[in-house]
Amino acid sequence: MRTLHRAQVALAETAYGAPGKFNDLNPYSFDADGHCIPTDSRVDDYDREGPPADERAGGGTRNGCLSLADQLEALSNQSRRAIAWETLWDRWANHPRQSLVRPLFPHLDDDVRRAALHREVADFRVRTTRDDRPATLSERLFESGLSTVNADLILRLLVELRHAWTTRAIDAADQGYDDVNWRHACGELAQVLDIARDAGLGDDECCDAACASLLSDSAKLRGNFLTHHVDGALAAFITLPRLIAVNTPRERQRIVAICQAIAEHQVGPPRFMATMYRLGIASALRLVGVDVDVDEKSGAVLDSLRAKIADPMNPEHVERTADGVGALRLTREERALLKLIDLPDWYVPHPQTPWFRPSSAVIDADSLVNYVCADGVGKIVAICGPGTPFHDPTVFHSIYSCGASFVDAVSVMSDVAMQSVQAGIATTRTLIEKVRAGVAREVNRGLLAFPAEEFDRIVAEENVDVGLLKVRRIRGLAVVELPVEASALPYWGVPLDYDGEPWSIETAKLLRRKVADLLRAV
Repeated sequence: MRTLHRAQVALAETAYGAPGKFNDLNPYSFDADGHCIPTDSRVDDYDREGPPADERAGGGTRNGCLSLADQLEALSNQSRRAIAWETLWDRWANHPRQSLVRPLFPHLDDDVRRAALHREVADFRVRTTRDDRPATLSERLFESGLSTVNADLILRLLVELRHAWTTRAIDAADQGYDDVNWRHACGELAQVLDIARDAGLGDDECCDAACASLLSDSAKLRGNFLTHHVDGALAAFITLPRLIAVNTPRERQRIVAICQAIAEHQVGPPRFMATMYRLGIASALRLVGVDVDVDEKSGAVLDSLRAKIADPMNPEHVERTADGVGALRLTREERALLKLIDLPDWYVPHPQTPWFRPSSAVIDADSLVNYVCADGVGKIVAICGPGTPFHDPTVFHSIYSCGASFVDAVSVMSDVAMQSVQAGIATTRTLIEKVRAGVAREVNRGLLAFPAEEFDRIVAEENVDVGLLKVRRIRGLAVVELPVEASALPYWGVPLDYDGEPWSIETAKLLRRKVADLLRAV
């Protein structure tokens, strides 16, 4: 019989009273046998430093900690500043990363190809956390309440992005990553339309949120995670003038607002981002001979920066800059650390900026797609495990890590999104169990089966050494025979030893891919 985690008991008894650990609210706690109460070790391993956990992640209300609404009210009372629109326009126009981003978005000059891509985009089927069945993107757009002009603008932007994602020259390591961007962008667009409607955004606000959403990850590759929000904003500056005239100050302001909203979406999940940026900056410091684990002064400055990124809406951490945008209030030493990874500022949504509502909608939709939908869980599974920087012991730890990011992300999500959050979590838990049960039936029979044509593609994409495996091809299937029982299968029933038997690593790659693809298909 499994032992209840101490804080889970307390949480049940107090009806969402203040939890003892961040991950007590994690909804994706599974193992090979199904849903399970998190163990102390799993909770501790995935705990994250930052402000108290937000009880809304468990379906409750805030209790005993400063709510996002309180933080926004305090930020609304800060000294007001005018937006320096032309200064911001010039900053994006002359940004030093322009030369890196522009080649990723080649012009689409072929009208025949444009028409074909338009049909592909319009017919792509998506669903949101509140849907029983998928619908096409064109149906979503033209039933969303958007004007025909703005719905058409969004479709044309998707065509531009789809063209870029299928034609641009990228390194071999990034092959397949643009397909992830494509699927994510379409799913997030559907979510942002829901959020915009619920939040009462106007026609242009909704359109701007949709554009910011589509572009936010449009330049994301494996090597630019720490700057992909800035690169996404530059993508907006590069692509939108192809679709929107920029002859008047109002039109230029619109593009600047979209760029700023994209730059701000990086606030969530805050604790995860704080950890990743701490690792990135520590690595950059080592290149110049500074070890933050030894150099106490540098370590203290980095920890201070990390704490601010982990709590980005805290009024004590936020200021309006001279240009009128919201950003973390940084010391000279903290700013110098950010510059090591090519970032001059850490932008945050601010209720005094005119693009605040679209910015918030993007943050909500991005988190819904990444951590509340089964497709998002599948994405996390796909980028963890053997062959990745994240050496999770089992595929269920990857699923659990997605739940940790969900709890983290809720702290910067609006109350408007909570209806979608709770509906989505319930559905996704059911789908995770469906996938787990289906894969369990296979591994309990001592095999993993794939359609033969898909198997060959997966082997190539995952760099699987099939010479270490026993594979039979029968009736259009490629069947991998497992040499151990399910309860002893590495990465499923027991932790994977990353220095262990080579066959176990190759099998884990296929197991990871099977679970990821099934989650992304449901």
